[in-house]
Amino acid sequence: MTTKAVLMMTFGSPEGYTFEDIAEFFTNIRRGIRPKDSEIQHLYENYRLIGSSPLQEISRQEAALVQERLGQEYRVYFANKFSRPFIPDVIKQMEADGIEECLCLILEPHYSFYSVMGYEKFIESDQIRFHIIKEWYKAPSLLSYWTDQLREIISSLGNESFQVLFSAHSVPLIALDFEDPYIDQVFDNAHIIAQRLGLDEANYTSTWQSESDIGLPWIKPDVLEYIEEHKDNHPDHYIFLPIAFISEHIEVLFDNDIECKDLCDKYGIGYHRPEMPNAQPALIDALMETIRAHENQPYEWMQPETTTFDELKPSEQAKRLLADSDLKMPEFVRKLIEKKGIENVKIPFFVKQLLKKKGKWPKELE
Repeated sequence: MTTKAVLMMTFGSPEGYTFEDIAEFFTNIRRGIRPKDSEIQHLYENYRLIGSSPLQEISRQEAALVQERLGQEYRVYFANKFSRPFIPDVIKQMEADGIEECLCLILEPHYSFYSVMGYEKFIESDQIRFHIIKEWYKAPSLLSYWTDQLREIISSLGNESFQVLFSAHSVPLIALDFEDPYIDQVFDNAHIIAQRLGLDEANYTSTWQSESDIGLPWIKPDVLEYIEEHKDNHPDHYIFLPIAFISEHIEVLFDNDIECKDLCDKYGIGYHRPEMPNAQPALIDALMETIRAHENQPYEWMQPETTTFDELKPSEQAKRLLADSDLKMPEFVRKLIEKKGIENVKIPFFVKQLLKKKGKWPKELE
């Protein structure tokens, strides 16, 4: 039996759609801290509008199809960050199965400290060495899929005006300061596809979506705000490509197909969105290209306690930094502490690095 594995991971989704099912999922996202009922109700209503999320079914199909392609070379496992099967539980099963090397493939094409590092902190084993694929948005089959989908939609519009709105899940503005690679990757991804289609700059732009209220400013423009701000100069059609996602789920089915479409309807603009790759052959081709490109890279023992962060775990460091009157706390940190309470704030890894860069990190906290 093979001792090599591929672990495919995604964010997760509710395991049911009652109020308490949504509450359980939301509490998992908040690392065991139950959100306010008003916050849960808001998410519950969003799920009610889309019926349910197909993310789990699609992701399991993707894993099964990758297993078919790999045959006996690897055992393929599937896990979620915030719903069952949880990543640590699947790793325990992998250990019981005798796995010694694991290639980790996160089903998000771009690398961000906010997202991918959130998976890394759950990956740990005394038996298994890991190689974590950081990004795979340039997989040829994925680029070709998006290009073909957009070309088909554009061709159907005839001579009517259009604009492609590439979008990705937003990240807090502070990401610019600590040089999160995600932002550049998203812009690069959009530029590659636009070049393949020969689009003029007036026919496409990059926007952001799905931001939440965490007390920090987010990267702009938000896609909804962009549409409102250009209400006097709309094209005949908007084509929405949520480029940071590969499967149908709430951020696509609600944020795009309901919120964005409602705005388009309000202004009499045609709404278009290509089908997500889901478990289609082109997506499986892209995943296989990614696996083959990384399978011979070094595998390492993971030490998540030193290389990742839990942004919701209470921190003595945060308390000491706040109490230090000589330290000029960045305004965004103060706002985060004011919003969540000092007992619920940890100084994240990237904030620590930023404070070090600015010479504001106390040496006694090293």
